[in-house]
Amino acid sequence: MVRAEFGRGIRAAPGDLPLVTSQSGDSDDPDKRHLDDLGRRIEAVREHTPEAKPAQPSGRLNVVYRLSTEFVAAVFVGLAFGWGFDYVTGWKPIGIIAFSVLGIAAAFYAVFRAMRQLNAEQDKEGK
Repeated sequence: MVRAEFGRGIRAAPGDLPLVTSQSGDSDDPDKRHLDDLGRRIEAVREHTPEAKPAQPSGRLNVVYRLSTEFVAAVFVGLAFGWGFDYVTGWKPIGIIAFSVLGIAAAFYAVFRAMRQLNAEQDKEGK
């Protein structure tokens, strides 16, 4: 563990060497030599290690999540509007039923529109 005592040294930025500077000049200290050697080896490994690239998520799984989310959201919005309509008008089952049907229809339309857009993008990439 590298540690700087108050008044004896400062910490440098992670990319700067040496990691700890000492004002007393004790370069014969075996711990300091060991830490300097360790710092050089760590920097050498960092230079030779390629940067990790994030893995590309599966395109099909993203599409499934997107479509299912749009479908469920449209149904819930329809239910919410139906509940609100029933609350305002007092016609208890009519609003929930009517707006649920509208929400399901809107959900199918949203899924159909998204699939058409995705097919157009795949056709554009294929050409």
